[in-house]
Amino acid sequence: MIINKILGNRHDFDLKNKNIDTVNIEWYEVNKKILRKTSKLGKEIGMSFEKPQKLNDGDVLYMNEKEAILINIPESEAIVIEPKSMIDMGKACYEIGNQHIPIFLEEDSVIVPYEEPIMKLLDKRGFAPKRVLKKLVNGLECHKHHHVH
Repeated sequence: MIINKILGNRHDFDLKNKNIDTVNIEWYEVNKKILRKTSKLGKEIGMSFEKPQKLNDGDVLYMNEKEAILINIPESEAIVIEPKSMIDMGKACYEIGNQHIPIFLEEDSVIVPYEEPIMKLLDKRGFAPKRVLKKLVNGLECHKHHHVH
C-alpha cells in the first residue's frame, strides 16, 4: 500500500466501529519524505510525500468503512527536566542547544532524547534530570545550519 497524503488525525474522525492498525514511526523519522514500514497487523506500507511534512502521533494514513491505519510514535528513552523559572528554562535550553539535540516541550517540562553525556551535563548544572520512557512529540522546529569555525 502506497500512502501519498495524511487524511487527518484520529481526533478528526469517529473511529469507534473501525479496526485500527498502527504503523510505528520513530521520533527521528517524522520529517522523512519517504518511508517503508510494516504495520502492527503485517501490512507493507510505503509512504512517499511530494512535499516535506511532519508526521504526528495519531495521523491517519488510510481509512475505509472497516479499518483505519494510524501512525504511532512509540515511547523512547528520554531526559525530562522541569525548570523552576524562565531563567532556568533559558539556561537549560542554551545548554541543550549547544549540544545540537532536539528539544520537545510538554506543559512545564523540557524533554530531550536520552544520551548519557547530556544527562550528566544537565545534572552537573543542577537541573535534576529524570530518565524516563516517553513519546517524543511536540518537537520544536529548528532550522538546519552548519557552523564555520
